[in-house]
Amino acid sequence: MSKFPSITIEGVEVPKVLIGINSLLGWSHTSRGRDEWIRRYFTTELIAEVFTTAVNLGVTGVLGPVYPKLLDSIKLTEDITGQKMTFVATTFGSKEETKEQAKILQDFGAPFCCLHGGWADNWEIKDGRFVDLEDYLKRIRDAGIIPGSATHNGERLKMMDEGGYDIAVFVTPVNKMGFYMNPSQEAALDVINNCSKPVIAIKPLASGRFDEGRVKEWLQWVFNVRGVDSMVIGFMSPEEAIEDITAAKEILGVV
Repeated sequence: MSKFPSITIEGVEVPKVLIGINSLLGWSHTSRGRDEWIRRYFTTELIAEVFTTAVNLGVTGVLGPVYPKLLDSIKLTEDITGQKMTFVATTFGSKEETKEQAKILQDFGAPFCCLHGGWADNWEIKDGRFVDLEDYLKRIRDAGIIPGSATHNGERLKMMDEGGYDIAVFVTPVNKMGFYMNPSQEAALDVINNCSKPVIAIKPLASGRFDEGRVKEWLQWVFNVRGVDSMVIGFMSPEEAIEDITAAKEILGVV
């Protein structure tokens, strides 16, 4: 099995390429009908089949929510491959729910828990501070898990980065067309270029909106962005996993 290069966050190795799960759990960013089909079609076993293909190609990390089907799929993949996967989790909910999900992740052996981007995007801000954010992050840290945050908004990422919060890693969209890069691609890139913490890029292929046959070009574009340390790529099949991971290997010089 090939080994992808990695970054180190608080002593934990994070691969330069991670598996994305939106297209396997039903958040396609296309239509309600597709989401419903995905949720009906993709069983734990089918998700594990995609994950197993990725692991056998050297991609051993996954980013996604504290969601039973995802946890079961990761465990099944680990049982099939014998490879422990690095789970960068996301959480969404009240303080108590955050504490409960952090406990689940602690028991599962996940090293990271990031506030979900859809949550951080709408977090209440008062007097230039995110209200009670420190309390949520503390619940994650107290569980022995490294806290982070996702966001689809560059301005909020900058506020978090400069606000002295206990955030070890950021997760944010980066792609050639600016999809989900708010308030604009230019503004988001400026923040990413100057971020003081590691950045994991999501949506590098703009949720399937990339130019046909140009996967490698789009991935290369993201890897070239200063400040991007790792990337999350979603696959809907073993064949897509092979195509995209092969492109990433060529870019990173993985043999």
